[in-house]
Amino acid sequence: MVITTSSWKGGTGKTTLNVLMAETLARRGKKVLIIDLDSNCAISQCYDQLMKDVTSMEFLSAVDSFQGPYKCSENIDIIPGNIKNVLLNNVSDIQLKISIKKHGLRGKYDYIIIDPPGYLGAHTRNAVFAADVLVIPGTCSRIDFEATALYFSELEQYGLDAETFICMNAFSSKTNLPGICEMYQQAFGEFLIPDPVPYISSLKKLTNNVNYPIAPQVRKRLEAYVDYVIGGVKNA
Repeated sequence: MVITTSSWKGGTGKTTLNVLMAETLARRGKKVLIIDLDSNCAISQCYDQLMKDVTSMEFLSAVDSFQGPYKCSENIDIIPGNIKNVLLNNVSDIQLKISIKKHGLRGKYDYIIIDPPGYLGAHTRNAVFAADVLVIPGTCSRIDFEATALYFSELEQYGLDAETFICMNAFSSKTNLPGICEMYQQAFGEFLIPDPVPYISSLKKLTNNVNYPIAPQVRKRLEAYVDYVIGGVKNA
């Protein structure tokens, strides 16, 4: 299964959710590949895989001699990002999908997690078209809601085959915009993941240290998100 978490705005927590997804699945014994398409290399930095010789730039450029990926842990590998990815714009929107198939990655991994940049360019389109499951996160603010609605509307025109979910992220009854949950529910209906991902400070710490010990009761709440995305009500 290929899972893309994508937004055309930064600060929605997509990389944090991708780390949570990768770590949860790896802990369950699943083989996970992360593909970092973001020139900011955020998820590559989480796994200390920066400035590597072989990156997603070569993978997306369809270089025949591509050798990779790099090992992060027992069950997680990564094709790291490249700060020069921002210069790679003359690439087909389905090149990533082609490269994944060409290198037989679906057969080697249980899950492929794609982390694209926070804007709708060539890299994000590649991530979207390669996905079996697409998650669009937005925090509980008005600007994130509007950005999510615009992005969702744009993607509807693509005729995607991907199972699409909207995720309310960093939910906190103390800091949410009043009425924001109702706005998300009204706008996205069945596409909205029913339970928002709560704001938990230790979740952010996970991106600074993937081995950060999250309390069991907190982990259980976060894993509900993972379970829904990979096989929840809408996927049943």
